[in-house]
Amino acid sequence: MVCKKCNSENVQVQRVSVTKRKKKGISYWLFGWFIDLMLWLFLTFPRLLIAIFAPKKTKTKIHSEAVCQDCGYSWKI
Repeated sequence: MVCKKCNSENVQVQRVSVTKRKKKGISYWLFGWFIDLMLWLFLTFPRLLIAIFAPKKTKTKIHSEAVCQDCGYSWKI
């Protein structure tokens, strides 16, 4: 493989993982924060269990990148 920037053949291929969190929507910012606050104030123990055992809202994608060892340029493959 040849570097696109310096035409060197000293290129290493790596797998890179990218993690993104799911953002909260507009309905949460209008009403959900208040409901969440009330649950924490009045139902602390059940809300704590939900916070611990609920699945996390993240997505992980893995892609390959090539990195030139001479100039440091990297690009997706």
